[in-house]
Amino acid sequence: MAYILGEREFWGLPFKVTPDVLVPRPDSETMIEAALALLPDRARPWRLLDLGTGSGCLLLTLLREFPNASGIGLDASLRALDVARTNAEALAVADRATLIAGDWREPGWTAALPAAPFDLVVSNPPYVEAAAIDGLMPEVARFEPRLALDGGPDGLAAYRQIAAAGPKIVTRGGFLAVEGGEGQASDIIDIFAAVGFAPLPPWKDLGGIERVIAARH
Repeated sequence: MAYILGEREFWGLPFKVTPDVLVPRPDSETMIEAALALLPDRARPWRLLDLGTGSGCLLLTLLREFPNASGIGLDASLRALDVARTNAEALAVADRATLIAGDWREPGWTAALPAAPFDLVVSNPPYVEAAAIDGLMPEVARFEPRLALDGGPDGLAAYRQIAAAGPKIVTRGGFLAVEGGEGQASDIIDIFAAVGFAPLPPWKDLGGIERVIAARH
């Protein structure tokens, strides 16, 4: 339905959506709650990075909440970046949002990131086990971009790749925060701890699922 209407509300803000991006979901608003708790000073010029930005719902919402912050949104899909640019303009944060093409599955991907390291890195990466995608609800399996769903054989591939780059892209004392699927929090915590980050207690969504896992560098 969101693709038919061409828009979905997220954190009270309107976001354009097309079949090139995931539809923003209420569960992902947990990430905004977590970010506001991790960075309580909303006036500081924080440096933000959103990996797999899609529609831009996470990055652009955070730029609205942090009026002096600047941020980079990275996505492997050029069409998704076009959607994010449209949303950045509509939400009047385009002057503080840099949207660039990049793929964390490729060697050396962090070299393309200007202004690294960042105070906060957020991501809603693909976390569905590859073999389970076709069994998802039809409106997800048939219409949403597979690249944004496929988390590899165990659903955790993206977390390992992002965590491996964590020490390079997160400033000392900064945070890495990701959205996870049901039952994945403990595995993600172990992945973060293995690269020297200090995991925090997960944030639960409205359904009681441990949805956002964050760690301090």
